[in-house]
Amino acid sequence: MMNDSNNLCPICGEGHLQPQVGQNTVKYKDQTVALEFRFSLCDVCGSEQSNAEQLRANKRAMMAFKKRVDGLLTGKEVRALRERLGLSQAKAARIFGGGPVAFSKYESDDVAQSEAMDKLLRLADKLPAAFVLLTRQAGFEDRVLGGDWEEAVEWSSEVELRSGDGRPRLRLVSSSTPMDVDEPPWGNAA
Repeated sequence: MMNDSNNLCPICGEGHLQPQVGQNTVKYKDQTVALEFRFSLCDVCGSEQSNAEQLRANKRAMMAFKKRVDGLLTGKEVRALRERLGLSQAKAARIFGGGPVAFSKYESDDVAQSEAMDKLLRLADKLPAAFVLLTRQAGFEDRVLGGDWEEAVEWSSEVELRSGDGRPRLRLVSSSTPMDVDEPPWGNAA
């Protein structure tokens, strides 16, 4: 909230700036939406202005909209995912990459994470074994994970060449379903 000395209108020098919230219609790709737009209005000359805090809020709202249109996790979704995994922002950055303050920027919608980062986050969220592998590669010991992650098992996939037609076959190994080795569940790779 602005005090009297900080909210004096710099244009007319007489009025005071009153915080406002309006609607601004924006378009990105083929999507159009009305976003909240934060600004201040002078009660004497009627000029509209935005301070740094309001500009930041407007930019973040636009970034969240762009992320949704691009099919990326929004900042709130990145934070919820990170918290589900039981990670601090610093630990998440060590495990997934992106730099020491990357998750702060992703979660506040200051920047959009790459499509590759988005996919990696979703994968780690859905496959506990993938998350365990990433944490181990980042140098964390299993006991750091605790809870449900201790029981996650290793997973892998293999490509085999079979005799006969010589076409590669993909063998999928599930971490949650036992396999009957007499009847392998693989077929022709596309």
